[in-house]
Amino acid sequence: MPGPGMPVRMARNGSRAGSRPRALRRRCRGLTLVELMAVVVMVAILAAIGTPSFVSLLRTSRVDSEIQSMVGTLQLARSEAIKRGVPVSVCPSANGTGCLGAGNWARGWIAFVDRNGSGTVDAAPPADEVLHYRAGWSATDTFTTPAGAAFLSYNRDGFAVLPGGALTMTLRTSPVAAEATRCIAINIAGRQTIQRAGEGACQ
Repeated sequence: MPGPGMPVRMARNGSRAGSRPRALRRRCRGLTLVELMAVVVMVAILAAIGTPSFVSLLRTSRVDSEIQSMVGTLQLARSEAIKRGVPVSVCPSANGTGCLGAGNWARGWIAFVDRNGSGTVDAAPPADEVLHYRAGWSATDTFTTPAGAAFLSYNRDGFAVLPGGALTMTLRTSPVAAEATRCIAINIAGRQTIQRAGEGACQ
């Protein structure tokens, strides 16, 4: 503390040196409990509003990725059948080497050279060749075809060999959400069309 006769050092704003201006002290004041609770309530409300939309977005994105994966395999199978001049088939497969038969394609699938069009990977010479393997997914989504459609084939001209001349593959979430349901409609010409629930035969 300055003694008698000693000059008092003044800060630039006119206050004594070493003292904190009132405005600065007010700015350093923390949140009150009421203010903090208001912020928490606002964050909770925003989270409650946004979470369902975010979950729906993630689900739809996942399903779109899964359906596009199958479309890519079908396009590969068709192009290879035309290029090689032999049938190429696609069937559900859990191990990447053999077909499962009729079942859930979500367990995985393969595209393979199917020289005799049997829908199975034959080991007898000349052995069939697996061209592509897509492993199953961990999600609970289901990917099915009508009963009896254990495989589909493309002939050397790129036409699809299908039961009844057409095939619809349906991908659903579990539990089923209509907005996330996707189908692949395949016609005899070998063309694939992605459909949503309510379009064509997609249910």
